[in-house]
Amino acid sequence: MKIAIAGFGALGARLGIMLQAAGHDVTGIDGWPAHIAAINTKGLTVVHDDQDPKVYYLPVMTPQEVTGTFDLIILLTKTPQLDRMLTDIAPIITDQTQLLILSNGLGNIEVMAKHVAKSQIVAGVTLWTSSLVKPGEIHTTGSGSIKLQALAGGDAQPIVEALNEAGLNAELVPDVMTAIWHKAGINAVLNPLSVLLDANIAEFGTAGNAMDMALNILDEMKQVGASQGIKVDVAGIIADLSRLLKPENAGNHYPSMYQDIQNGKRTEIDFLNGYFARLGQQEGIPTPFNALVTRLIHAKEDIVRTKLAKEKENFEI
Repeated sequence: MKIAIAGFGALGARLGIMLQAAGHDVTGIDGWPAHIAAINTKGLTVVHDDQDPKVYYLPVMTPQEVTGTFDLIILLTKTPQLDRMLTDIAPIITDQTQLLILSNGLGNIEVMAKHVAKSQIVAGVTLWTSSLVKPGEIHTTGSGSIKLQALAGGDAQPIVEALNEAGLNAELVPDVMTAIWHKAGINAVLNPLSVLLDANIAEFGTAGNAMDMALNILDEMKQVGASQGIKVDVAGIIADLSRLLKPENAGNHYPSMYQDIQNGKRTEIDFLNGYFARLGQQEGIPTPFNALVTRLIHAKEDIVRTKLAKEKENFEI
């Protein structure tokens, strides 16, 4: 299968090398020039579970440079940049191209529906993790899975088969929106709280009130979900959180929001906790904890971005 991965950061790169190893023709698409240059000149360096580094070679280019057509485009672009990415890669999307969205957050499908027919959209959620250490280098831990569903009568079985050839543990599910909200609940806990507590997933779990804070977030989310016809399984999310805290699973991983903050990037908080707070306000449902977490993350973004700008200014002087 000819596959493009739009958003070839930490997770996109991990999926890319696994799919390539299974014999698929993989092209990475990304917007970070230093990352693209590093991979195209020296290869992609991957360190898995503190093993010796391995180097993989596959083409990566900007959205403006990519040409040709693809059977499948896997979207891992962060939600705030998804509309721009789809606009930029429009020339490589045909009526036969299927698009699998695996990005975190909520609201992605609505953005995709502005660009392609719903029959081309495959909605998915993944528990695979990866960390981008520097341009051209990722660190990976543990294993993961992918759940997906084709919308509007599309056929996602060939995608499942391709993903499973690469060992990505993919399965079709009858109600992927429930799974997406489930993953959003996990991210709404681990992502912002790892930032605010300056902790990886396992370190977060050592806090005596870790699960109390998780419940504050998830109980509000459950009420908001019910207003949208989504059943949020709080107990199930807590069980998955407890599993992820273990180092052999994802405990040593720093979530993507933590990585974004460290790199001075804007986060996806408005499509996680901020999304719940916004819907809660529309539906008249109080969401004070999610609203506060959202404001704190935005404050952290501003502080770090200002600090990095001053450091760059001093360096240039």
